[in-house]
Amino acid sequence: MAEHYKMMVWAAGGVAAGMVLLAAHSWRRLRGRREVYGPSKVVVVTGCDSGIGYNVALNTLEWGCSVVATCLDPDGEAPRRLSEAGAVVVKLDLRHLQQDAFKELLSALNSLKDDDKDLWCLVNNAGVMTYAHCEWQTKEMVTSQVEVNLLGLIQVTKVLLPTLRRNKGRVVMVSSPAGQVAVPNMTVYAATKWGVEGFSHALRRELTPQGGSVVLVRPCNLPANTGILALNAAHLKLMLAAAPPETREDFGVAMMEAEQVFREHFQGSDQLPLPLNDRLLACFRSAIMNQNPCLTYSAAPLPVILSLDLLQLLPYNWVDFLVAKNFYDFILSFARNK
Repeated sequence: MAEHYKMMVWAAGGVAAGMVLLAAHSWRRLRGRREVYGPSKVVVVTGCDSGIGYNVALNTLEWGCSVVATCLDPDGEAPRRLSEAGAVVVKLDLRHLQQDAFKELLSALNSLKDDDKDLWCLVNNAGVMTYAHCEWQTKEMVTSQVEVNLLGLIQVTKVLLPTLRRNKGRVVMVSSPAGQVAVPNMTVYAATKWGVEGFSHALRRELTPQGGSVVLVRPCNLPANTGILALNAAHLKLMLAAAPPETREDFGVAMMEAEQVFREHFQGSDQLPLPLNDRLLACFRSAIMNQNPCLTYSAAPLPVILSLDLLQLLPYNWVDFLVAKNFYDFILSFARNK
């Protein structure tokens, strides 16, 4: 009887939470959409070699802002096109950051300031992912994800915070549904995105009293469009070669099969990306340009957003059961930001 009563309480709580979330998302649509004056603003976008960063930087130029695009390889095709479109392209490698790592970025911002263009927004987009069991991944793969997705993000934010704070500017963090619900094969990546979410919420509470703002954007289920998994097949081959005997014995076949799948489905996904869909671009435009933005944006359909929100409210053992039954994958199948 007690267990039955507990289940009824949780069910009633879930319904109530769903109604609150639905009301909250409906209210978001009623918020004002006045935008900042772009020509006087500078937006820094990290990770512009491909995918989201490239598209956000290109569109931010069209929205009237000056753009500083950071790239791992400034001589690549995407950075070249951004430069031709009017962006200032600088090299920035968020792995193994040295003391003078941000020298080129700060120099570019100082040059724009001389033209009466002030830093308004930092879009923390740079990210890498290795999709595999935590046990399979090499130390270098784990380190790279943590350095780029979390430590590098914090460091570049910290360097620009004094100017952003004084300008009452904004930080836009690119997160993921993996920062809401952690699932197998995304163990390390999810850890970094949970870190991004926590950092974002805490930083927002530091900056808001001083007139600044922090906004989270969660793209949803678009690995083929970003190139983030372009190297996963090669990574799996390296994992198999470096695996301890026990791991190779228990998972060797699964690792080889996974390598083949990624080789077939993500071959060439690191090429110049197609434009992002209108829904996702609208999220970024609101996050960057709106005078009064929402705290979070998701490009997923509303039922997917509500389902992910509710999963965060359920008991962990319930979530474990649903994830084991592929409910998470089922939800995200409706949210491909093609």
